[in-house]
Amino acid sequence: MPDDPISLADHAHLTRLIYAAVFDQNGWQSFLEELTRVTGGVRTHLFGYDIPAGLSLGLTAAGYEPGYIESYNRYYGEINSWAPGFAAHKSGIVIPSQRMCSKQTLFGTEFYNDWVRPQEDVAAGGGALIFKDATRMIAFGGNIRLKDEEKLEAAWLQTVGLITPHLQQAFEISRVLAGQSLEKDLLLDGTVTGNAGIMLLAENGFLLYANPTALKLLQEGNILRDDHAGRVHFQDPEAAEKLAHCQLALMTGRSTVSSRIRVQAPPDGLDYMCRMVVFEPEMHAVSPFPLSLGYWRRALLVTISPIRNADPNGHILRKRYGLTEAETAIAMGIANGNRLNELADERGVSIYTIRNQLKAAMQKTGVSRQSELAVLVTKARHA
Repeated sequence: MPDDPISLADHAHLTRLIYAAVFDQNGWQSFLEELTRVTGGVRTHLFGYDIPAGLSLGLTAAGYEPGYIESYNRYYGEINSWAPGFAAHKSGIVIPSQRMCSKQTLFGTEFYNDWVRPQEDVAAGGGALIFKDATRMIAFGGNIRLKDEEKLEAAWLQTVGLITPHLQQAFEISRVLAGQSLEKDLLLDGTVTGNAGIMLLAENGFLLYANPTALKLLQEGNILRDDHAGRVHFQDPEAAEKLAHCQLALMTGRSTVSSRIRVQAPPDGLDYMCRMVVFEPEMHAVSPFPLSLGYWRRALLVTISPIRNADPNGHILRKRYGLTEAETAIAMGIANGNRLNELADERGVSIYTIRNQLKAAMQKTGVSRQSELAVLVTKARHA
């Protein structure tokens, strides 16, 4: 059984599965099954949702008996003793299960005695939140038998740290592609509509595919340019350097290729997020891109999506709903996924003050639930 994190070869294979799952949600099951195998039997899972992307993972898991997954979905998910502590952390942070809920507390719960303990006492392990905001919550983790805790947990937590950035990148790209009606426009018609640019580049920068938005960006020449020989370059020097680095990684056969960078497009000064990951045609029975000349080598998938202007200080909220500065701060904190006690500590006031301010904010905005307030805040931020 492994005492160290996964090998470089296993890491490369897992990242291939992650980026393949961008185009086929069924691929997440294959990823988890392989992850369970290479980690020596850690029971792995992904769960959550992304509303704008139309993504619902439910509980996707490997290593568990089907009956326990069914009972979790039916009942035990609602009383998961790890969930509150898990959700209290920021995304991207590796969290041992002991920090989600201490064993002393866990052992006295119905969740432990009726769901965890019967499964060979899988009370160790840990995971990370991939995303946590008003429109999406995606979590990744694994459970380990207590008798294997000393042998497997440290390596597992290091593995979570290695895998999490790739999961974040993959789900961000999934959101971009989902926004382009991928199944209807790309897979069926070979075209993409919307405001995100999507390109597929050969290792030498030759353009294999571009959706209409990407072609428009090339024509405008503010973010991208064409050297008139079919090769694409970024105008921003740092972005150009990252693109060259990814191309070199493809040329030299590097197994893991992933990068992102924020760029600004003159003259309007809009900000764009550019993401670059490897695309491997062999991972797809049917290519999601109409590749020219039957090109079936590894390529670079590039997405360029505008970053909407946010309202970080809540000016729109205050003006639209007449909120006070404190009420605005509480509403924005709720939308960011903060708990009331966290907001009280952050603002140096009592929990009762926070509750009164939250109640006032909800009354002024006309909502009856915190989740509705979070959605309203998110819409106002990007109005």
